[in-house]
Parts: sequence; structure tokens; C-alpha cells
Amino acid sequence: MCRLIAYIGKPITPAHLMFGGSHSLYEQSWAPRELLSGSVNADGYGVAWYASDQPARLAETRPIWYDQDLPSTLRAIESGCVVAALRNGTAGIPVDRSGLLPLVLDRWTFALNGFVPAFRRDHMRGLRADLPDHLYSELRGSSDSETLFLLTLAEIEGGATATEALSATAQRVKKRVGTAEAQLNMVMTDGQRISAVRSSTVLVSNSLYVAEHPPFAPDGVVLASEAPEPGAVWAPVDGHSWIEIDADGTIRTDMLFLD
Repeated sequence: MCRLIAYIGKPITPAHLMFGGSHSLYEQSWAPRELLSGSVNADGYGVAWYASDQPARLAETRPIWYDQDLPSTLRAIESGCVVAALRNGTAGIPVDRSGLLPLVLDRWTFALNGFVPAFRRDHMRGLRADLPDHLYSELRGSSDSETLFLLTLAEIEGGATATEALSATAQRVKKRVGTAEAQLNMVMTDGQRISAVRSSTVLVSNSLYVAEHPPFAPDGVVLASEAPEPGAVWAPVDGHSWIEIDADGTIRTDMLFLD
């Protein structure tokens, strides 16, 4: 499983978000505490941030600890909305740049902590068949994350909000895989609002936490797979639910039901 972190609020450096805290995203690359499968997150990393209405992105297929210049590079940037992720590659899906999270297109940024089972063998063709031609042409690889991102964008283009679109994508996967396990924690943002679902096709979902004004990032709200620091401020997002976080710190959440 991957690890992710997202922030919205007053401008912060991506370096602070990724390297800050006593259990930082950086540390989670080799010492994660809440993975449902796997042991490390060393198949690449990425970070996206907003300096305008469209995101900028930096991503590498190497482990995050490989580039010693990364902290100083990211300290030179400030943004009010940042999403970062570590990759723990899914068996059968190539580890290349096309599947590196977070993914960006136009004004949207997307991250997945999860997987679609036997994606390339059983479900890639069927799920991608539902993409409109202009989004199908944006495919660069064979990852489940890229497919789920574009399916969510198709829902948004059809008039859904980001939260509704993520929920519809989760529902589409559930219908496709039946009783098989798919883990579907997904995050989407346009730089003005973070939307996410914590979901799966089974009872247990990947971990997800939210914190309002945590000590290491006191001027905003943080959503993370694992709490980067201890403290009661970190509240688990309910399993099988959605959450929205506005730039002013307003949080909305409710249950998500997959048929």
C-alpha cells in the first residue's frame, strides 16, 4: 500500500509537510506502521502543489531517500495546497512514471492508497472502456491509479462534485470486482478543496487520519495515511466514508455506501 499526505490552509513548504513531524512521510518510506500489505514504500515518490490554478508536480521512481537535494529544493516553494505520496508498487503493475502519485491533469491532483485486484489481467480493459475518448488519450501506462483518476475526471466533467465523482468511481470498481478485495482510499483536489474517500470492497479499509491545526502544520488541515506525529488532534476518518476540507478549514464528512 502507498502512503499519502495532503494539506490545505495558509502557505506551507512541501518540505515541511513531507519531512516534518516525528513520524514524517519521509520516515514512512522505510518504517510504516499501518500498512495492510507490504513492508516499505520504496517504489517512488511524488509531490504536487499549487502556485496558480494548475498544479506543479515533482515525481521520481526512486526511493525518496535517494535525492539528498530534495528537502532543500522543496523548502524553496510555498503553497496553500500540497499533496504528496510514497509508492508501494502493486504486483503486476510496472513501476514507471505513469503510475507515480500524485497524478495531475489540468487543475486536478489525485492520489490513491489502495489497489484494484488483478487489474491488468481482469479489469483494466473493462474499466478503461468507460472513459471518453479525450480522457482515454491521456493514458500513459497500465496502472490502476491512472485509470481511477481519469474515471473520476469523467464524472466531474459530467457534472459531479469531486466527492461525488470519487464515490462514483469507488462504486464502479465495486461493481466490477464483485466480492474480491479492492482498497480504495482516494484523494482529489483542485487547490481550493480537498475531497477524499476512505473505502474498500471489504470491511477493513486502509488507515486515514485528519487533523485540524496539528503542531507541525498549525495553519491548516492535514489528511494523512499515518499520523506524522502523536497526539489526540489526529482523528481517524471513519471507514467507508467521504470527507471534504475547504481552504478555510471547514470539514464535512458522511458515510459512503457501496451497493
